[in-house]
Amino acid sequence: MTVKRKVYVAVSWLLVVICMGIIFFLSAQTGEESSELSHSFVLAFLEKLGITINEAFLRNCAHCLEFMGLSVLMFNGVYATSEAKITPVIAFFGTVAYAVTDEIHQIFVPERAFQLSDILVDSTGALIGVIASLIILKIILTIKERGKRKEKWQY
Repeated sequence: MTVKRKVYVAVSWLLVVICMGIIFFLSAQTGEESSELSHSFVLAFLEKLGITINEAFLRNCAHCLEFMGLSVLMFNGVYATSEAKITPVIAFFGTVAYAVTDEIHQIFVPERAFQLSDILVDSTGALIGVIASLIILKIILTIKERGKRKEKWQY
């Protein structure tokens, strides 16, 4: 493995760890702090635009997006490390496993609780992220293959 490749793999996994850290930090907030954050940031912005959204819906979207992002990063980390054919499976189940540990963590946070519905939302985000990663990978590989074919026929 080249030094460039090793750096790419290390950075890929560092991004996974950073994303997990952000999720852990957000889950460590009390229920009141978490609600205040979502209300003050996004809901206030939407209210200025004249858009009203249910806070529970907004929180579910945020859960879905953060775990979608984690699954994309995990997919990239696994693929960068081994290019395994089971990369999508590892990325999906790795992300879902982290979602479960996230809910277990929330048991110990005041005003928070373990919710199976959150794991379902997180898993949906993970699935969307893995599907998006597969599509992006297919596009990248197709572009590379076309480039190789062009080089082959040039004099």
